[in-house]
Amino acid sequence: MNARLPVEQPRPHRHVLPLALSPLPEADLAGYFEGLGNPTRLRIVERLAQVKEARVSDVALLLGISQPRMSWHLRLLRRARIVTTKREGREVLCRLDRESIAARLANFSQLLGGAGEPAQESDHEPSIDPAQSTSQPLSGPRRERSLPEVI
Repeated sequence: MNARLPVEQPRPHRHVLPLALSPLPEADLAGYFEGLGNPTRLRIVERLAQVKEARVSDVALLLGISQPRMSWHLRLLRRARIVTTKREGREVLCRLDRESIAARLANFSQLLGGAGEPAQESDHEPSIDPAQSTSQPLSGPRRERSLPEVI
């Protein structure tokens, strides 16, 4: 009485890709905004906008982020094509990918269609003055430090 159970073939793992990794063209903007969808990543972008290029370790120290957490955020920013990195010896340098950012902003403007037209104001939403919103930093009140520029 040797009853044999049917042997199940192992199922391949189902990989669920985040939008930033998806090969679909409509995921391009979604991946871009997914990369910017975290306050820490916005602070990294804000700091990198001030310099041409910076050491990853300097940015992590400046923003008070651990090195593993900084690597995680940079990986997401690279996938969203917001930041590029390069290795020089033991140092990793990062910079904003300004051309890619400009292309994504142009795509987003096209998606909105009437980007040149004033937006319809809603009765329920307060109006935001663009002059006020650009003068306020993305990060909250923090002690400002300077970031050394790498040339």
